[in-house]
Amino acid sequence: MPAKNLITACVAWLLFLLATVVMVRADEVAVQHLDRLVSQQQWDQALLLARELDGRADSEVDLTLSLARLARALQQQNEIDEAAEFYQRAVQASIRPAASELSPETVVLVRLAAGAVLTKAKNFGAAIAATKPLLLKASTATAPQKQIAVAILLKIGANSLSTGAASQAAEAYSVALAHANQAQLPTAMLGSAWATAIMRDRPKEAAKKLTDFLDQFPDHPDAVRAARACVECYKQADMQAEATAMQTDLLQRWPDSTAAIEFIRSHRDTAPDLVPVPVADWLMEQAKSDQISDFDVALTVLGLQIASTRQDIKAWGALVEHLATIDQTGQAVSDALSHLSQSSPADAERLATRMIAPQDEQNVTPKGREAACRWAARDQRWSMLAFASEAESLEKEVESRTATVERLMAEALVQTGRTAEALPWWNHLIETHQASDFATLIRCAEAETSVGRDAELASKRIDAARNAAGKDRFQLTLVNLLDAEMAIRRRRFDEARAHLESVVRESDTDRGIRGRGQWLIGETHYLQQDFALAIEAYRRVEGIDPGGIWVSAALVQAGKSFEQLGRPREASLCYGHLLSRFADTTHAVLARRRMAALNETDPKNSSPALRR
Repeated sequence: MPAKNLITACVAWLLFLLATVVMVRADEVAVQHLDRLVSQQQWDQALLLARELDGRADSEVDLTLSLARLARALQQQNEIDEAAEFYQRAVQASIRPAASELSPETVVLVRLAAGAVLTKAKNFGAAIAATKPLLLKASTATAPQKQIAVAILLKIGANSLSTGAASQAAEAYSVALAHANQAQLPTAMLGSAWATAIMRDRPKEAAKKLTDFLDQFPDHPDAVRAARACVECYKQADMQAEATAMQTDLLQRWPDSTAAIEFIRSHRDTAPDLVPVPVADWLMEQAKSDQISDFDVALTVLGLQIASTRQDIKAWGALVEHLATIDQTGQAVSDALSHLSQSSPADAERLATRMIAPQDEQNVTPKGREAACRWAARDQRWSMLAFASEAESLEKEVESRTATVERLMAEALVQTGRTAEALPWWNHLIETHQASDFATLIRCAEAETSVGRDAELASKRIDAARNAAGKDRFQLTLVNLLDAEMAIRRRRFDEARAHLESVVRESDTDRGIRGRGQWLIGETHYLQQDFALAIEAYRRVEGIDPGGIWVSAALVQAGKSFEQLGRPREASLCYGHLLSRFADTTHAVLARRRMAALNETDPKNSSPALRR
């Protein structure tokens, strides 16, 4: 090379070296300035300068420690997001060529600090990236430092799970699991299993991990939760035999655990015949040992249905007693009765009887008792309600005997032909409970008119029913019938017929009511001993309501009227017609007796009486 060119090249190289030294020196000065800004807590300037320096691709100065110092200072100021940013920058700076002389021990400390703060900032991916290299074979981290790294990864896993980042949790737990000590191993194993289970794409693998955890740590505080999760994973993997075995293990080993009860409660809405056998067994055992105080209504009803199917009398009794005291709305009792009515009518009746007629020492909620009474009424089990009323005293207040319960018991007495016994109940509803609904008022008026001894009170009850009826034509028709009966009772027959004829003329009214009205018209004539007009009135009943109950009553009375007129042949025809059409009615008994009397002797006059 010519000497001149050589000199030129040397000069250029010297200038480059000088420029490099100047630039390095300038960066070093800038780094020193950054350190001063940090020490003086001039955060805004420090952040700007640190980002500028870290952004220079050609910088020959190691920024690791300066960035780490800034991050540490921000952490102490509780500026976690900024601290996480600069710890991450410090980690990146530590792997650049400029940091080649940085001691491995320092790098380890920077990565540990970065992992902890990045985890707190919920930057889980960066936290894993900062911590994971500390556990590689080539790492210079000491054994205690590696355990700190594992602890950070476990925290990353837990925080990731809590925020739904299952894949990052799985990665953190997987790395931690490979290096965990004996104290850290349970958390790492269980965390890895949880993360796999939550991802839901590998249920068989999740179940295997949970099973391994249970095998190694059966006494761990979270073992029961792991067992429950394992059951669900087996189900997802369609491994029913394994799921059933784990269910049995869960409920046998930890029967009183919160997780076991939660698992049982997850089946509250399951049809009884679809409840897993281990769950059903647990319910029955808990009931028989009287460990059901924390059962809610849904779980109690489920247990009741299973006890009915298994005919487990002891469990059944305990569950019934529990249901009676906890059902505050009545819906559970109603649901149980509805189900049992289909599967076991006898058990439905047993349950209803317990609720409707509790013994003195037994408790039942007001709504639970109401629900049972309503069921009995809907199912036309009037005898059950009437029988229960016999044990009640209206003079004694009972919390569970609400107005609704009393109304249904009163109605049951009416339906079973015990109107006189029903009357005090109706009066009690009006006078004590201030009942003002038409249904109660009309029933009370009917009973008072029929069997009451106070005509003025009967009239008062009828007036109250009329006021409640308002302009309702059907309800007013019922009141008119009572007015007519009251008039008959006072032997005001013309007045009674006027009321009854208005009822019969109501073409929109129920045929049965109109038939009764026509029958009563016949009764007014019969009581006046105008037997011919009575017969004519009775005959019209069939035309109004051909298959109604008042037709048989009319035939009996028509036959008696013919007897009064000395026409036994026509009387026998009435009775025979009744027997051929209404042989199963109570009127048929009287018809047979009258026919027998006609065949044996001449008919005798009898005292006329109003039949109801």
